[in-house]
Amino acid sequence: MGSIEREQFDVLIIGASLSGICSLYHFREQFPSWNIKVLEAGSGVGGTWFWNRYPGARFDSESISYQFSWDKEFLQEWDWKETFAAQPDILKYIETLTDKHHLRDHMQFNTRIKSVHWQDNSRTWLLIDETGVKYQTRFFVSCMGVLSAPTPPAIPGIESFEGQAFHTASWPEDFVMSRDFSGKRIGVIGTGATGIQTITEIAKEPSIKSLTVFQRTPNWSAPLRNAKITKEQMKEMKAEYDAVLQQCASSATGFLHDPDPRKTMEVTHEERIAHWEKIYAQPGFAKWIGNFSDTYTDREANRLYSNFIADKIRQRVHDPEVAESLIPKNHGFGTRRVPLESGYFESYNQSNVHLVDLQKTPIDTVTPNGIRTADGKEHELDILVYATGFDAITGAFNSVEFHGKDNSPLIACSGVDDRDAYERAVWPDHRPYTYLGLMAPGMPNMFMVLGPHQSYGNIPRSIEYSALVVRDLLSYARENNYTFVEATRKAADEWTEHVIDSNKGQLSNEIDSWMTGVNSNVKGKMMRSVARYSGGSIEYRRRCQQCKENGWMGFTFA
Repeated sequence: MGSIEREQFDVLIIGASLSGICSLYHFREQFPSWNIKVLEAGSGVGGTWFWNRYPGARFDSESISYQFSWDKEFLQEWDWKETFAAQPDILKYIETLTDKHHLRDHMQFNTRIKSVHWQDNSRTWLLIDETGVKYQTRFFVSCMGVLSAPTPPAIPGIESFEGQAFHTASWPEDFVMSRDFSGKRIGVIGTGATGIQTITEIAKEPSIKSLTVFQRTPNWSAPLRNAKITKEQMKEMKAEYDAVLQQCASSATGFLHDPDPRKTMEVTHEERIAHWEKIYAQPGFAKWIGNFSDTYTDREANRLYSNFIADKIRQRVHDPEVAESLIPKNHGFGTRRVPLESGYFESYNQSNVHLVDLQKTPIDTVTPNGIRTADGKEHELDILVYATGFDAITGAFNSVEFHGKDNSPLIACSGVDDRDAYERAVWPDHRPYTYLGLMAPGMPNMFMVLGPHQSYGNIPRSIEYSALVVRDLLSYARENNYTFVEATRKAADEWTEHVIDSNKGQLSNEIDSWMTGVNSNVKGKMMRSVARYSGGSIEYRRRCQQCKENGWMGFTFA
């Protein structure tokens, strides 16, 4: 399709994710006369929950806390089936809410944006999709998500495999496990959160011939403890929604869990074990977030708790050698994002489930018939599943060609891009540089909801607040006839330094993970950075409110 000029928009939102839906709802309510549209690459709403249809995909946040608060009526209308809802129910919730508020009227699907350019003369953004269609807008809001850019494994010979292969984020839509996996030898590469959920469900399928898991880095994991919700229980939960939302608002992470204020060594050995057993038996993130307050800053405290969890794994896996391979040795519990599971470790007790520890026998190459490891063994496979995760936080931005003021790129990497682009990049080597995580200097009129340097935790709680701050900032601009807003470099310098300082002392800083900006499957993403705000959601909200009360200090308007 040739280049086509489209009408001028007041606001374009990229992504019909939870961020995009929430932003559209609030912007439409606040600015009814504005021309606002959401552009979405997929064929439907939902973002993460639209793309990730793999077996076992579900919340690990409590369902009653993972929903929007702005429609009180819908909170009373919607019934959750499980404490931790599965992907089909989550997507149905999102679709139903979208349709109730007629949000699709302002959405355009199957539209993947490939480039975004700032035009200084008109002070507008020009967006171009992959078919060449152009979209011009005064304000641009990124709602592209923190885990939305899948990364295939960087393994030699990957293109030579002759069987069926796909990433978990592009699971075949018409796939029926009992039919399409029947009698097949399946391989899964990756044991992160997605891999753990996928492996557990595939292992339960009685029709498979075998399941071989290729594990590069073992991950700590703990029981989800999901349960069905009865109609009577759901009725009781609906009566408590105000208290639930208040509890989330008073938590540093937005979850229904808070750390124990005591330190690990302030209690006796018996009291420690009793507390650990208590939180281990609870559903959800209690065993991660509900721990002693120094568990993730004190090395000895973390070692003791990691040993406790390691013993739990040993008790659940029959083969001692397999158990040891599944226990991480290069990082402590909770220093990476902790996946929750429902029988993952027991999967390895099945005779048709095999673990290949790539620390002992790395992959040599992918062959037409499977995977050959360094010991010369070829693991023959019919289907290969890539559970290799995402280019997190900055990855969605890296998939679009961004050019801001002075034609400066948003992201450029040393050793990958030319020296001039690297020196002019706003985020060299994927290192975010923002003010309040909402804007980046050099990228005027561009806002981010759930962007780098924001407070992540319970995602809908973070999204709702960020979307409202952007709405209020746009309201201020409209009330004062401003058509240009940009974060100052001074404000961005101070905020970025604060983000880095707030992360100091965390044991997670010492670990390579998506939370520290490292991804060996992405070129140029091997340098640790602080990509998320660790100061807590309460402090984040306080600083945003302070900015607003001081006349949006740190932003320049024209």
